[in-house]
Amino acid sequence: MGTNFYAIGNVCKVCDRGDGEIHLGKSSIGWTFALQANDWKFYKNWEEMKIWLKDKIIKNEYGERISRKEFIEWVENRKDVKDPETDYSSYPDMNITVNGYKFHNCEFS
Repeated sequence: MGTNFYAIGNVCKVCDRGDGEIHLGKSSIGWTFALQANDWKFYKNWEEMKIWLKDKIIKNEYGERISRKEFIEWVENRKDVKDPETDYSSYPDMNITVNGYKFHNCEFS
């Protein structure tokens, strides 16, 4: 079981709605945090992603807000967790490691 995280930009202070959700990735217990590459449209690595998130609201799939600081800590603390029973080496677009962070450039739930 895992939890998906989303970024929302241009959020209205009155109604709390924004431009739409951009999938950031998924956290599953016992696994490295799986970041979503989003075709590299917004960022090229984890450092750029952190900067890109500065003016975004982060929510989990249950609609709960997560602070940018908490999200960054969550991802960085899960960087070196070894994934059990997975080997995506034959799917290079599915599992891309950039500076030690795992990105996926495909749809995943």
